[in-house]
Amino acid sequence: MVKIFALIMSNDNYGTRIIENICNRGFPSWIWGIHEFSDVPPIRVLLDEPESLRKYLPGNIPKCDLILSLGLPSSLQALVPTIAEKVGASAAIIAIDNPDWVPPGLKRQIMDELDNIGVAYAFPKPLCSLEETGNPCIDEFAKYFGKPKLEIKAENKIIRHVEVLRGSPCGSTWYIAEKITNFPVEPRERLWDKLAKAHHTYPCLASMQIDPELGDTILHKSQYIIREAIEEALRKKK
Repeated sequence: MVKIFALIMSNDNYGTRIIENICNRGFPSWIWGIHEFSDVPPIRVLLDEPESLRKYLPGNIPKCDLILSLGLPSSLQALVPTIAEKVGASAAIIAIDNPDWVPPGLKRQIMDELDNIGVAYAFPKPLCSLEETGNPCIDEFAKYFGKPKLEIKAENKIIRHVEVLRGSPCGSTWYIAEKITNFPVEPRERLWDKLAKAHHTYPCLASMQIDPELGDTILHKSQYIIREAIEEALRKKK
């Protein structure tokens, strides 16, 4: 069992929905602690006064294996290495569903700090692109939550059953699986349209801002990921 300390923003649906999905899928025992940040330090603090960030550190931190950073603004992401060290974590997963959360320069800084304290890391962009990395804690999480992996049963070119072997942490994979059940696999354009509508209706909370590294929006990337998962499952359908 992996012990998770989750970092989220108060009054923000992104992190809350992921934690609720983890619990609803049968893993409430994984969540050993949650800290909701309500105050966000100005970016100048991160750039000019990094030591003053410490006053934003959560108190009463439980010992945990894995840090989950879910939707923090960039100035708070800079605290992840310090928090990881305080909880004794061996790994951190820092979700990037918005390019503003972890700009490239900040990502390099966080990676260097985590390397220095011996903490493994993953920066999935989007979070539903997460796969195993070789770190036991990240891999335990990614076994169930991350890049979708499906098993599809089809009869007479109709999808009759979809089993989610690994789903997106936000829960959209299970929702999409339900919506495409009893839907024709051909023509593919209709299936992808059905998928896209379900993906937006859930809705996906990834950013519609163009990400320079992807050359596309992170929301579109997440939709391509679930489409690829369905396509792969159909090739292997029973």
